[in-house]
Amino acid sequence: MVSRVADSMGLSKKLVDRTYKSYWKVVREHIVALPLKQNLSDEEFIQLRPNVNIPSIGKLFVTLDRYRSIKKHFEKEELKQ
Repeated sequence: MVSRVADSMGLSKKLVDRTYKSYWKVVREHIVALPLKQNLSDEEFIQLRPNVNIPSIGKLFVTLDRYRSIKKHFEKEELKQ
């Protein structure tokens, strides 16, 4: 993919590869920065905007129900330890 894009746009493969990796790094940093381990109210969770829109792919998101489910799972795991 990197080679095809680089060739079709007349760019170096290194530049295309760095740009691609940089884009996904920003997406990852956004997701990791979300304070999902905190006990958030419904309003606080919604204000976080826990989603990332990726053009031509779609939106990656976490629903409020999924957040609650994951929180319950982690709380159970903490109690076991």
